[in-house]
Amino acid sequence: AKLDRPGLVEGLRATKQGLRYIENWRSANKVVNPVVSITIRQSEFDKARNSNIEEWVKFAHYLQDSGYFPVIVPDTDNAFQTTDSMSELYVFNEVSWNMGLRMALYESAYLNFFSPNGPADLAAWNTKISFISMNNMPKNSNISKQQLQIRKQPIGENYRFALPNQRYVFTLESYEGIVEEFEHFVEDDKQSKFG
Repeated sequence: AKLDRPGLVEGLRATKQGLRYIENWRSANKVVNPVVSITIRQSEFDKARNSNIEEWVKFAHYLQDSGYFPVIVPDTDNAFQTTDSMSELYVFNEVSWNMGLRMALYESAYLNFFSPNGPADLAAWNTKISFISMNNMPKNSNISKQQLQIRKQPIGENYRFALPNQRYVFTLESYEGIVEEFEHFVEDDKQSKFG
């Protein structure tokens, strides 16, 4: 019954020590702009859910130009296979392998983006994390309408228990789609809809 109502699922939290580590990371790297994390999926399993790297890199440069600090969180199994297109971006390999540090990064970030992947669940079950999970019905994926129906997740709708700053969307991972979702989030934040 709790799954149908925002704020009732207590869920997960970062540790105080993990949050201190992220503060130390910010200080050491002179990160003063709001952090927006982009968690990449690059798996051999169900490749239809993999991140559209080219579009995310374009979006990361848009973030830089807009006064944000984009952080790429690579896929755990492919953390050392980032592309040359990411060479001018901050790739935070360490959080790929440490759940506590990953959770602390997500909690301390202004916003977190996900492709349909496991780490998105860390955000969904933590009321302190703002996120947008993109492309949640990718074409040719093993995730089917039937699986969403089993979970009683209406297709095209956000989680019923999600807070206003937590968005499970079906928008494709195109640069334009990502920017549109980001700008909606920023506008809602400015209007204090998350308070």
